[in-house]
Amino acid sequence: MEFLHTAQNTSHLKKTKIKCWKFFHCDKKECPAFESLNLNCWLFTGTHCRNEIQGKFIDKVEMCLECEVFLRNMDADAMNETCKVFKQQLIEYRKIVDHRDKELENMSLELAIALSEVFEALKKISSGDPRVRIPEKSDIELITKLKHMINLTAENIGEIVDQSHEIAISIAEHFDVLHRVSKGDLKARVNSSSEIELLESLKKVTNDTIKSISREISERKSAEIALRKLEALKSSILSAISHPVLGLEERKIFFANQAVKKVFGWTPGELIGKSARILYRNDEEYDKMGRLFYPAIEKRKHYTIEFPYRCKDGRDIFCLVSGSVIGKKLKRKRVVAVYEDITERKKAEEELKISREQLRYLSAYLQSAIEEERMQIARDIHDELGQLLTALKMDLFWLNNNFQKNKNKKLIFLKMKSMAVLIDNAVKTVQKKSAELRPGMLDDLGLTAAIEWNAQEFSERTGIKCELNMDFSDDIKLDKNISIAIYRIFQEALTNVFRHANATSVEINLNKKTDNIILEIKDNGIGITQNQIINARSYGLTGIRERAHLFGGKVKIVGIPNKGTRITVSIPYKSNPNFFEK
Repeated sequence: MEFLHTAQNTSHLKKTKIKCWKFFHCDKKECPAFESLNLNCWLFTGTHCRNEIQGKFIDKVEMCLECEVFLRNMDADAMNETCKVFKQQLIEYRKIVDHRDKELENMSLELAIALSEVFEALKKISSGDPRVRIPEKSDIELITKLKHMINLTAENIGEIVDQSHEIAISIAEHFDVLHRVSKGDLKARVNSSSEIELLESLKKVTNDTIKSISREISERKSAEIALRKLEALKSSILSAISHPVLGLEERKIFFANQAVKKVFGWTPGELIGKSARILYRNDEEYDKMGRLFYPAIEKRKHYTIEFPYRCKDGRDIFCLVSGSVIGKKLKRKRVVAVYEDITERKKAEEELKISREQLRYLSAYLQSAIEEERMQIARDIHDELGQLLTALKMDLFWLNNNFQKNKNKKLIFLKMKSMAVLIDNAVKTVQKKSAELRPGMLDDLGLTAAIEWNAQEFSERTGIKCELNMDFSDDIKLDKNISIAIYRIFQEALTNVFRHANATSVEINLNKKTDNIILEIKDNGIGITQNQIINARSYGLTGIRERAHLFGGKVKIVGIPNKGTRITVSIPYKSNPNFFEK
């Protein structure tokens, strides 16, 4: 209900109970408190206060405390009922909190579902459906941003398709009007409106020219003069369009603009009078286009399709073709077609498809790696800490039984000393496991110290010699997330060397170049192949790329047979587009 009052000093008013809909002259009949005999309107859910639909009492309590109806109608009974409702709503909120806790346990399931939605949307976009949209809201920030990117891509593609439709339809109308004028109908005008500035300008030029023709020519020479001007106007319109435009009659080209040379390599003169077959890669695709295009355009009056073509120099390209009927009917299959070169977009879609495959495999790999790491931690705790704690428990039991009875203090002292050793070993085990999960020196001493420690530990564990060259100062203030990313990339690269390279030495270089941090890892192993580099199942390399790309970085991987592999990672550290802070 409409909230027209403000908090005022109302001590002069008589404390009598009032009905809110009468007090505020409310006519919101859909409000649950309207004409209700229950005067405790603040306890209703969904009241229409302040021109908004309000929620439960716990959500609008601050507003109600300032309300005159609340102050007047509050007595002991109303207070008891209010407290009871407020308590119940608090219990409900507590249940919601508990439910949210359980939702966190299902985060992995949400990730899988969200990625499935993203992959399905990409599939629809790549198959030519730009209308697909997916809900962007997600508890996982990476998925939210990825969904937003997918929706923006679909929206941009949709705008391109819509503009192509509109351009094709408008050009068809222009040529229909020009044809009517050339037959002597000087009252013909282009009437359609468009938000595309170029089409509006063409409309104005066309209509102004027709008006000028009407005024200037005499009745005897009107047809001849109008025809010359309209031909010039037609050429101007065709020249103004940046995309190739072809007029087709029975699939034979009867006009073409200059843009066909830029895209297809043919001049208009080389195409006019030729069959459209000259633009296709083979007879099968030429026939297929005929089966798809003309029945669809006859039914809908315009049609859009993505199709491959071949240029004069033999290059293959993809075009978004929008065709419209010239005139009101498909006479002799006369159409105008606009061709937009979308080869680069198709390449981007293919790269997106590959990236999608990599993400799918990486997601499965990460889930498996997390479970494997958890199992390893559980085994270590059971095998190492479990034994130490069991021994301590037995020693404590011995002390409890023998401390008062045994007068041999030396024996008790030795037992306590033995327990101290067990405790020290337990502490060292915990510190070791903690350092394996995340070295404390990364926070305490910086990136270079953490890399030095990890390289030394790697060399001792594997026998692979590590040579460190670090022209990099920890005085440079790095974002915490960037330091973690570089350290994890370094760890993953060493893991790949150990597992796959069959190397005896590895060289690690860390330095600063302009505004970028450069990490280079070179080994003397067997050398990675190109197929291994692009393989979606190369989980380690995919992980390295994804970590670098999150911070605007680049990754270059080069392998030479029997000479080794070099991984170079470059990440900007100034004005860094930190993905997690967007």
